Amino acid sequence: MMLVLIVDGSIQIIERIVEMLTELNKATSFYSAISYQEAITCFKKNKPSVVLLDGYLPQNQSFKLLREIKHTGYKTAIIVLSVSIDDFIKKQYMLHGADYVLDKYHEFEKIPIVINSITDNNRS
Repeated sequence: MMLVLIVDGSIQIIERIVEMLTELNKATSFYSAISYQEAITCFKKNKPSVVLLDGYLPQNQSFKLLREIKHTGYKTAIIVLSVSIDDFIKKQYMLHGADYVLDKYHEFEKIPIVINSITDNNRS
């Protein structure tokens, strides 16, 4: 069973991601959070295998959440969804622990492909 935590300030984005990932027909449970505090509480309680993280939580809390998740030592893949990606921003997310960085508007449809890649890598 794959556990996925979706952290985004937009309920519509969360619903769309759940819809997309449900179509993968994999045994998946979804958790969602709209704030840093909800996300870290949910993460510690459920220990998801994948976190989809809005790159623009208020007050740069996306970076704080990234660091905190990585410091737990759990083997969790983090996919950052950002509205503005240039090489500098992407590098910053990667330095803070992101495994993948996707453009929220231009690469949104790649989310299932990345999730499949993560689950395939975890099986090997």
